Amino acid sequence: MDLENKDADGRKKTGGLLIHIGRFIAFIAAAFVIVMLVSEGALKDISTGDMAGILLIVLGVIALAAYVISYWNANYAGILLIAVSLAFVMHSFYYLNTGQIALWLLTGMPQLVAGSLLLIGWGIKKTG
Repeated sequence: MDLENKDADGRKKTGGLLIHIGRFIAFIAAAFVIVMLVSEGALKDISTGDMAGILLIVLGVIALAAYVISYWNANYAGILLIAVSLAFVMHSFYYLNTGQIALWLLTGMPQLVAGSLLLIGWGIKKTG
């Protein structure tokens, strides 16, 4: 019995599982941001001068695009989700005077977790 092949298959399965979990979290997080923006009415009262609202919408769309990209390339999707998470933290500290970390915990933290899982899963599959 070849133990090396069994270990490589197990690593590929673990990497694939992490990628699937990362995709699931990315979809739920992106859908949550978009539903939150729609339910709060951010899309109907938006004007060209409302940069904060436009930025939130763009970040939500980029997060959803990263979810779709994850089916072709988990590496790029993970990097994009981590960048979106960092953009959410910069947005919450720049546009909110109090620097509410709770906003980032709702919007950016799931993106960070999903992106990290995609990158870790991709790395495990690649080495396995």
